[in-house]
Amino acid sequence: MMSIKENLASVLEAIERARTRSGRGDPVLLVGVSKTHPASAVREAFAAGLKDFGENRIQEALPKISEAAVPAVWHLVGHLQSNKAKKAALSFDWIHSIDSFETAGIVARTASAVGRIVKILLEVNTSGEASKHGIPPEETLSLAESLAPLDGNGLLISGLMTVGPLGGDDTANRRAFAHLRSLRDRVQTILPGCTELSMGMSGDFASAILEGSTMVRVGSAIFGTRIAPERYDAEHTE
Repeated sequence: MMSIKENLASVLEAIERARTRSGRGDPVLLVGVSKTHPASAVREAFAAGLKDFGENRIQEALPKISEAAVPAVWHLVGHLQSNKAKKAALSFDWIHSIDSFETAGIVARTASAVGRIVKILLEVNTSGEASKHGIPPEETLSLAESLAPLDGNGLLISGLMTVGPLGGDDTANRRAFAHLRSLRDRVQTILPGCTELSMGMSGDFASAILEGSTMVRVGSAIFGTRIAPERYDAEHTE
C-alpha cells in the first residue's frame, strides 16, 4: 500500500502530464478531499506538501480543522444548506457549492461582519441529473448578475464548479466540463474576476484539466479508501 506522500506525488505528476498535454501555462490547484479521514491524515498530507483540503460536511469538518491544527486552506466542496451558511462563512476559505442568492447573502453578511472574505464558486448542474445539486446551466448568468453587488463585500465570486455525469464516459465528462468553461467565459463579461473552474475528481481530473479546469478535487487517489463510509451526497465523491 502506498503512503499518502507517495499517492500525492503520483497525483501531482498526473496533473502535470495533463496540464502539459493541454498546452496550458497556468497552474492547476490540487484540493485534497479529506472527508471521512482523520486529522492525522490531514497532517500527513500537509507535511508532504499539500496545502488545500476539501471537506463535504460542516459537522465533520469543524472538529477536524481544529484537531489538525495546520495552516491549511480549507474548501467546502459539499452541498451547503442555508442554515449552515454562517458556520461555513466563519470556517472555510473557499465554498465551492453556492447555488442560491439566499445562501450567498448569508455568507457575505456573516463574513463581512468579522472582516473575512470568502471565495465562492457557483455550483452548476451541467449533467441535468436529478440526484445532483447545483443550478441549471441556463440560470447561471442570472444568478451571477444578482450576486454581483455582493462581490467584494464578504465574498469574492471566483468561478464555477461542476461534477461530471455519474458513471459518465470520457466523452460525456468532457462535454460537461467544456459546458462549464463556456458558462464561465460568459459570466466573466459580468464579473471579470470569475476565473476559476473547479471540476475533476479522482477518476476524471485529467479530462477536466484538458477542458480548462483550474482546480481539481481529489480524495481517494490521495487518501485511499474511505475509513468510515457514510451517506454523503454522491455527486461530490470520488
